[in-house]
Amino acid sequence: MPRIAAPTIAAHREATWQRLREGFIRAVHEEGYGALTLAAIARHAGIARNTIYNYAPTKDALLVAVVKAEAAPIVSALVEECAAVDDPEDRLALLVRRQLAALAPGVSGISIVNALEGLLPEDVSLSLAACFAPVLEIVAGIVQQGTAAGLFRPVADVQRLVERMVGVVHAGRRAVASGAPVEVVAAETAEFLLGGLRGRAGRR
Repeated sequence: MPRIAAPTIAAHREATWQRLREGFIRAVHEEGYGALTLAAIARHAGIARNTIYNYAPTKDALLVAVVKAEAAPIVSALVEECAAVDDPEDRLALLVRRQLAALAPGVSGISIVNALEGLLPEDVSLSLAACFAPVLEIVAGIVQQGTAAGLFRPVADVQRLVERMVGVVHAGRRAVASGAPVEVVAAETAEFLLGGLRGRAGRR
């Protein structure tokens, strides 16, 4: 039976999970996700390979669990911060800036998603996207509020527009991951999105 180096079993499990998360993130950054094995993840985490199965059955499942855990406090803080901003344009600019800053290399654990493009099955990509669902709800609310206030042009399908906006932010994320300054990319991205939302209604 493994030695429990914590006051309780629950505390031991949580400490092991933290080590696994940190080891997984290091492994992705240092070795890449595509060829990464559970044995390599265990080595980076300093735990036995079989211990990983207590937390996730596969590498992809572990990825989703780690991103969900890393994203939760960031998304929660973002939701709270955006709720304090009344103006939809200011809220969108804030949202873009905070999101790109969180995804900058080395800033937080969720920046590992920068290394995953094109490597994941669709179901895993959808599970990762679900971790950020509250952010998409904020974007949809911004579009609806701005349209109702006459700041943005009318749109036929809000959800479809939100998906396109996500694509623009992803392009900004790739720029930041390549070393471009977050503030510069965030300003460019926000202005591009706002220009599209305003359309003819915003022209003078």
